[in-house]
Amino acid sequence: MLVSFANHSTAPANLGGAERSLLRFVEDWAAIDPEFTPHFVTKAPRGKFIEALEERGLQYDAFRFRGWALPSPQPAPAAERAAFGTVDYAAVNAIIRLYERKRPDLVVVNTLVAPWASFAAAVLGIPQAWFVREYGDLDHGLHFQTGRAATLGDIGLLASAVVTNSGAMRDHLAQYMPADEISIAYPSVDVARLQATRGDTPAVPPFPQADPGLRITVVGRVEASKGQQRVIDALGLLRDRGVTASVCFVGSWKHPGEDQRLTDRARALGVADHVVFTGEQTTPAPYIDAADVCVTASTIEAFGRTTAEYMALGKPVVATREGGSAELVEPGVTGHLVDADDTAALADALAAYAADPDTARRHGAAAPDRLASVTGAGHDNAAAIARLTALVGTEGYRLPQMARYWFELPGAYASLGATSARAAAGLLASRLRSRTGAVGRLLARPGAALRKVTGR
Repeated sequence: MLVSFANHSTAPANLGGAERSLLRFVEDWAAIDPEFTPHFVTKAPRGKFIEALEERGLQYDAFRFRGWALPSPQPAPAAERAAFGTVDYAAVNAIIRLYERKRPDLVVVNTLVAPWASFAAAVLGIPQAWFVREYGDLDHGLHFQTGRAATLGDIGLLASAVVTNSGAMRDHLAQYMPADEISIAYPSVDVARLQATRGDTPAVPPFPQADPGLRITVVGRVEASKGQQRVIDALGLLRDRGVTASVCFVGSWKHPGEDQRLTDRARALGVADHVVFTGEQTTPAPYIDAADVCVTASTIEAFGRTTAEYMALGKPVVATREGGSAELVEPGVTGHLVDADDTAALADALAAYAADPDTARRHGAAAPDRLASVTGAGHDNAAAIARLTALVGTEGYRLPQMARYWFELPGAYASLGATSARAAAGLLASRLRSRTGAVGRLLARPGAALRKVTGR
C-alpha cells in the first residue's frame, strides 16, 4: 500500500510541530503495517524536512510552490498572484504526472497552506485525507486568499477524512465542514527520548543566577504569537510584589533581533538579569527538567506540543486557555489556565507556585497520568491509521476533467515566449494593442464577434 504524504514547508531552520508529528505518524504506521510504503511530496529547496526524510531513508519528490494561505495580511497584488500562480499550477501538473506514474493508494495532505497534492489527487480520483494541525490565521497570522470559510470548506469538500490534533481544532473546523468528517489524533510525544535526555548537561545554563527564585522554562519559537513577552511582563509584576523568578526561553527566532527586543523589554521592567535565551536546542528536556514550572503563553495553540512535553516530564504548567493546551491541563490538578492577555492572572499563578513549592511538585507529579488519559486510545495515531486505511480502495473526490486543462493554462501562456505569468500578461497585452495573432484579429472586430454570439 503506497501512501503519499504532502507537506508544505522546507523547515529551513528547524522541524516544526507539523513535520515532527507527521514523521512520528509514519513511523507508527510502518510499525503496524508491513505492507505500508510511504512517499512524500514536499517543498523545495532542501531544508531540515528533506534532511529528516533522507536520514530515515524515506522516498520524496520536492517541488517549488507557494500556497493558498500567505503571510501577508492583505491580498497580494495581481502581478504577484499571477507570477506565483504560474509556479503553483506547474507544481500541480508535476504532481499529477508523478501520481500517474506511482499510483498511490491514498494521498494524505499534512498542511493547511498548500493544497496542490490534493488538487492532483482530485484530478485522478485518488482518495485523500487531510491533517489540519493549525488555525493558520488565528495562530500564525496567515491570510487565506479566498477567505477562511471558503478555504476550510474546500478542504471538507476534497477530503474523505479530516484528522486534527485537538478538540478545540475540531470544533473550529466543524463551523466550515461536516463534523462527521473530522476526528482527533493527538500528536505523540516521544516520552522515552525526553526521559533519556532530561539528565543531559544543558549547552547553555538555564538559570545561572545566584538566586533564581522560581525557575520558569518556556520552550518554543520566539515570536509574538508564542507570548514570550507576556512571561517577561509577568516577571515584572512579580518583581513589584517582591517575588523573585527567572525564565529560560528555549527556541529559535525568525526575525533578527527578536531576543534583543525582549531583553530590552525585560531591562525596562528591571528583570533582564533573570532572563536567558538559549536559542534552538536539539534536546529541550534538560531545560524543562531544570524548571519548577513551565509556561505556554501562546495566543492560541492548535495542540500545544510543548505543554505535552512539560507534562510528560512531570512539570506543572501554566497555559493560556485558548486552543489545545486547555484540554491537556487540568486546573488545580496539573496546573493553571489563564486568558492570553491577562498578565496579572499569569503572575498570580506563578506567584502561587513560588509561595507553595509542594503544590507545584504535586501538580507536576499528576501531569503524566493526565496527559496519557487525554491523548490515549481512541484519539491517538493508531485510531487515525485505522481510519485512513479504510479509505484505501474507495473513490476519492474527483474534479471535472476540465480542471486539468485549466491547470495547464499557465504553461501554455509561457509557451508564447513569456517566462512568467506577469511577462505573459504583458505579451498578451502587447499583442492585443498591436492586433497581432488570432486573438488580436478577433478582438479587432469585437462588435462582430458579439453579434455572432448574440444573434443581433
